[in-house]
Amino acid sequence: MINKLKQKSIQKVYDKVISKKVNKTKKNSSIKKIAILLDNEALVNVMIANLTSKLPFKKENITVLVFREYSKKDESSPEFFTDNDFGFKASLKSDNLKNFVKNDYNLLINYIKTPNLFTNMVTLWSQADLKAGFSGIDDRLYDIVISDEGLNEAILNQELKKYLTILNKI
Repeated sequence: MINKLKQKSIQKVYDKVISKKVNKTKKNSSIKKIAILLDNEALVNVMIANLTSKLPFKKENITVLVFREYSKKDESSPEFFTDNDFGFKASLKSDNLKNFVKNDYNLLINYIKTPNLFTNMVTLWSQADLKAGFSGIDDRLYDIVISDEGLNEAILNQELKKYLTILNKI
């Protein structure tokens, strides 16, 4: 019951903030610091390997944050966040999550394939200069939206490379 109320309050804040979202001026610098949002911890090393092989990014400049369902058995870790890290009205309870959204990344890539209120809030609050993700999640969140029916990460990386080259970011 409380969880449903919390989700409704977060959804309210999300709808209010996304409708008022103003396009901030983007820094015209090349991409050095990258943030990745995932919902499958098994894909962390694969995603980093794909990005560093296809794009001129260094592994040490990539930060990964993985969403997983809350479980009392799981220990807290700076690599993970759960719905329990959010309070009412979308307040962030975790210091790790607060630091992630405040950090000035040049690019945030959201590999989440299904709509998720919590990952959408992290994307929305993030201070990243450019945000990229799959279409169909919430296109208002992203500067670069990739449409692929199969929601293939390799296609996203390929298209991202193309657009970042056009924008002179890499």
